[in-house]
Amino acid sequence: MILTGSEIARERTNQRITIEPFTPEQVNPNSYNFRLGSRLRVYSEMPLDPRRENACVDIEMTADGYVLEPGRLYLAHTQEVLGSRHYAPTFAARSSVARLGLFINLSASLGDIGYEGQWTLQLYTMNRVRVYPGMTIGQMMWWRPQGEIELYDGKYQGAVGPRSSDIHKDFDRQLSRQRLPGLSADVGPADVGHKFASLAEASRAFRVPTAFAVPAGEFVQAIGPEARGPLRALFEEMRATVGAFFTEVTAGIEAAVADLAMPRDLRNLLTARLADVFGDPAGAEFAVRSSGLAEDGTSSSLAGIHRSVLGVRGADGVIAAVEECWRSYYAGSAVAARVRAGDFDPEPRLAVIVQRLVRPRLAGVALTGLDSASDAVEIEYTEGLAEELVAGVAVPMRASAVPGDVLDEPVLQEVADACRELRALRGCEVDVEWAADAEGLHIVQVRPVTARRSADHGGAPAVIWSTRLYFEDPPAGTHLGDVAEVYAGYTAKRGPAHRLAEELGLAVGAGWLIGFTARNLSTSEGRERIRRLLATGAGTECVLDFGATLRQIVLPKDQVPDRLDEITRGTAAADQPQAVVVRDFIRGELGLITRRSGADLLVEYTPDGLLALNRGMAGARSFVWHPEGGEGDVPPALVAHLERMAAFTGRMHDRYGDATVEWVFADGAPYFVDYSLLAGDLLSGERGTLVSAGSARGPLLSLADDELLGRLSVGPAVSVDRSKDVTEHTEITRLLEKIQAMPAPPVVRVGRPYAVLSVLIGAVAGFVFDEGSVLCHLAILLREAKVPALVADLGALPDGGEAVISDGAITVAGRSVEDEH
Repeated sequence: MILTGSEIARERTNQRITIEPFTPEQVNPNSYNFRLGSRLRVYSEMPLDPRRENACVDIEMTADGYVLEPGRLYLAHTQEVLGSRHYAPTFAARSSVARLGLFINLSASLGDIGYEGQWTLQLYTMNRVRVYPGMTIGQMMWWRPQGEIELYDGKYQGAVGPRSSDIHKDFDRQLSRQRLPGLSADVGPADVGHKFASLAEASRAFRVPTAFAVPAGEFVQAIGPEARGPLRALFEEMRATVGAFFTEVTAGIEAAVADLAMPRDLRNLLTARLADVFGDPAGAEFAVRSSGLAEDGTSSSLAGIHRSVLGVRGADGVIAAVEECWRSYYAGSAVAARVRAGDFDPEPRLAVIVQRLVRPRLAGVALTGLDSASDAVEIEYTEGLAEELVAGVAVPMRASAVPGDVLDEPVLQEVADACRELRALRGCEVDVEWAADAEGLHIVQVRPVTARRSADHGGAPAVIWSTRLYFEDPPAGTHLGDVAEVYAGYTAKRGPAHRLAEELGLAVGAGWLIGFTARNLSTSEGRERIRRLLATGAGTECVLDFGATLRQIVLPKDQVPDRLDEITRGTAAADQPQAVVVRDFIRGELGLITRRSGADLLVEYTPDGLLALNRGMAGARSFVWHPEGGEGDVPPALVAHLERMAAFTGRMHDRYGDATVEWVFADGAPYFVDYSLLAGDLLSGERGTLVSAGSARGPLLSLADDELLGRLSVGPAVSVDRSKDVTEHTEITRLLEKIQAMPAPPVVRVGRPYAVLSVLIGAVAGFVFDEGSVLCHLAILLREAKVPALVADLGALPDGGEAVISDGAITVAGRSVEDEH
């Protein structure tokens, strides 16, 4: 509602409107005419930069006036001091002035309630116009506001004379409010994570420590191209090898972001935001917490996998803490948690919260719906900060708040009431972190409860437990979680064979199913128990299996407790049961594969180890053992054991059909490891270089015998009894595209029968290897698919010539290479 002229005069008399000096004759029907002051100001250097103070020249007008030139901006001022603490002012040019082609403002005609001073005018003319000090140039109107009034207290308050732009004084502050939103902003979890979004929602009804967020998009911008490429390649390898090189790959991931630093413009904005929200950052203490976009969701919490830094002071300290949180996104424990959930995306999806740190008297965690049979709010708390309690390493005090009961400690009762209200607001059971100081109760974090304390876990042991893999069942009530499928596969396939081997007096590597909780792992007693258990096996290394997406991690046994803690952190609550399969990894002096051939025993072996042999990464030597004696190069150390190995291989053949049996020879004895069923026939050429019979024709294509093929072949993603797609790996994709672009399916020449080459079955005509095994995984798959393959030395033949494979011989552009048996 606009004020009339009489109301303007009346409210000026009542000191609710400021007009100094006041001339009654300048009152209009619904405005007041103001006059032009005597000074002009013009910018003297171009371009103008809103982030810096721009140079200006002042002009003092005389009674003769001053001619304004078209196309140039002149800053002027009102002669009057104008304003109001009760009404919203606006102004415009007098119509007679506008008719001269003179603008007195370009885009800023609205003033703030509470401003009082001389007003700066923006003079811009279409024609050459002379202006005079004291001329009546514009008119001001006042409007009655609706709603609560907040008075202006900005940088232009009380201005005298023309004021050039001071936008540089709060440019970073204004921009920082947009890029670094506070709790009152309209934010979503896709930008700031569920953790901050939940705090923002809770702050509308509860006391939440003042905070702002560094959204995930800022993290994305901080990752430069020098890190982005290596990260993508490393996560591709993690997927393709199913974590078999977990330790090495995560070390590479951490190294790729080791020098990660906040960009300079964000440093400036964050410094401005700290001053805007908290005043002098040197006088405040902050908690800097990660807020992952996948954390605190409705299906999984991923709690605790990213870094939080407490007790931070100063802008530099906050910047360093944000960088530390960013790097924690690529730490081994965080990578493991995402990989176990099937997430191999290298892009950063992490926001960071900068929050006033509460130094509490009491702090803790409270949950609703922890037990499906009870409506109690379960509270765990401690004196001081609750970080060790949340991490599961502190012994908490406990309280259970049942509806209708009143707790003796008033703060705990307030916690219980707040949890029930938050549950109603969120529409789900809630897990609440809280802190209480002299101000009262603060809500620090709110997340959905993703797992209840179920009766299914009630029979499981409360301490670290273990059972002997293949020979013992887990305790009643055991919850195996992610490892359940892997455990079932091992016991169903390998269990009967291991029991048969032990029955016949053969050595088998030890294996265990180990159950634990995060709280167990945090104690020295729990870690020592695991070390003592693993020491009962053979050798100093073992293999860890966590589930379908993270398997076959080889590491020294003394590192197992630390690695368990790293890989399982954040995937379960401190007392939630977890399990892992651990097996002895015996490198030995020889890796061997045996197969019954009539009454004979066909043996392939290599000093490079069993893994290299069955994954096609090593050339194989072979011999045939008869009950009457051996044929070929028989290693002397094996002679005394061949009869028992032949007997076991025969028993396996009788039980399962045509099968290969895998061994490691170590410490003077053969250890049975595993077996594979054969789907194709080995013809009479099996003692020579024929790998898979048949005929094929196509252009010769040579593949580089490089490290990548070997690394991808080690992981369990490619195996004789399971086929997980690794074609998403960039190099494999490029290879398939190259093959598909050829005029005909090629005959592929490669150094060894790498297991990962199984992805080419169906796209190529055949294979020829420089050396290799006829019993390895790829050989088995080739015979099953009836893809011709052999071992032959093609020398330096160029690619592109037509290659023909026919029954153990290969001809390339007129040159024939017979097999060597």
